[in-house]
Amino acid sequence: MPITIRPLEHDDIPRIMEIEHRCFDSDVWESAEIYGERIDTFGHGNLGFFHGGILIGFLWCELWKREVQYDLARFELSHHPRQFFDPNGTELYISSFAVDPDYRHLLRGKEAFSLGMARMREPHPFESAILLVSAQWHAARTIYTQWGFSEVQRIEGFFTDASGRHHPGILMRTTPR
Repeated sequence: MPITIRPLEHDDIPRIMEIEHRCFDSDVWESAEIYGERIDTFGHGNLGFFHGGILIGFLWCELWKREVQYDLARFELSHHPRQFFDPNGTELYISSFAVDPDYRHLLRGKEAFSLGMARMREPHPFESAILLVSAQWHAARTIYTQWGFSEVQRIEGFFTDASGRHHPGILMRTTPR
């Protein structure tokens, strides 16, 4: 059975939150309301990966007007997506990406990320992309580096793990095309 990709819908939110809880520490979980606002703000910017009708992963994005350097407050978790959304923006902000661990034998993170980014480029020919990742998420950082992202800044203590330890957030960006 092939993997299908489609924009996420409000009915997908319970499963989105289940995947998020399986993949991330509670300090980065976002609310159902934020996911709903993301869907309402940029519906085609939020992709779900499905296998046999089951949501197994997601890629959440926002479209921003590119700036050389952003105010770091822009990267706060659970920010309102309409605050920075620009339908003509040229920078894709990747706010979240995950594949349910129970389905990674069917869809690896690297493949999911590549599929999602290719799909995002179809209707939105963005020039660059930016994201924030924990210094502790080594596999994710490897995927992003292989995709052309490089570190541009560290935000000390941005992430907290399950044991309460703080870790830096790493802002990564692709170069403009």
